[in-house]
Amino acid sequence: MRFTTGRVSASLISLRAMALAGLCVSPWVGAQGLPETPGTDTAVSDKAESQQAVAPKFNYAIGAIVGSSPDYAGGDGRKNSLRPAWAIEYGRFRLSTSRGSAFMGHGLGPRESGASATLAQSDRFSLSAALRIDKGRDGSDAPILVGLPSVRSTLRARISAGYAITDRWAVGAGVSQDILGRDGGAQWSTSIGYTWPVTEQTKVSFGAGASFGDRTYLRGHFGVPAGSNSPLPAFEPRGGLYSVDAGVEVMTALNRHWVVLGAARVSQLQGDARRSPLTVQPVGYSVSVGLAYRCCR
Repeated sequence: MRFTTGRVSASLISLRAMALAGLCVSPWVGAQGLPETPGTDTAVSDKAESQQAVAPKFNYAIGAIVGSSPDYAGGDGRKNSLRPAWAIEYGRFRLSTSRGSAFMGHGLGPRESGASATLAQSDRFSLSAALRIDKGRDGSDAPILVGLPSVRSTLRARISAGYAITDRWAVGAGVSQDILGRDGGAQWSTSIGYTWPVTEQTKVSFGAGASFGDRTYLRGHFGVPAGSNSPLPAFEPRGGLYSVDAGVEVMTALNRHWVVLGAARVSQLQGDARRSPLTVQPVGYSVSVGLAYRCCR
């Protein structure tokens, strides 16, 4: 009987030793088996928020824009349009129409449709690449263009960079090239912009820029080939500065999702583009207003 009692006592001593050992290593046990403390909840929450911040975000905007603009660069006619405007963003990638990026809050940037990707970005500097379809031009755009060779549609690649001088002032530059060899040539552009946050819901953006083209680009858009069926005199422009422009844009968030946009822009042809027989009105203006639904920003 004494022997049995000794075994029970030894067992109790062993259990107490194991319990004490468990308390000694409680930081490890608590992490795996014990109920989580408030400190543990906070750490897990912080980790989840950090992962959510790093994860790419999906944003989109879809709407429509009513606009009026010259029938072609240098033309004296007008064309009015009602067009869809949309943009899809996932992380650093974007697919949009020419005005869709404006609804996403990218201001008076290049109004080019297509696919783009942000290659590098910091608090003040950004570098991006894009592909877009250039629809070209044909004689149906204006009567004066009848008899001239069409500017063929092509695919353009563009590299652009932007730098925020301050929270409101920014500058940008870009270059695009016809990558299908369809006589589209190359373009360069520079811009400066100022953003005025009127209220939390409304901002006004002012911008000005200059556009340049090589000889191939200007010859296609402002040249008159010798021997063409056009009654206009032959004209072969040189490359260089061909346009300057300025514009203003107002964007107001009606609520969390709906946004309204209004814009006006004036441009003036320069150099050989202005001297071209195709240029009837060297100063052109365009206006537009649109409404869109955007999500997840």
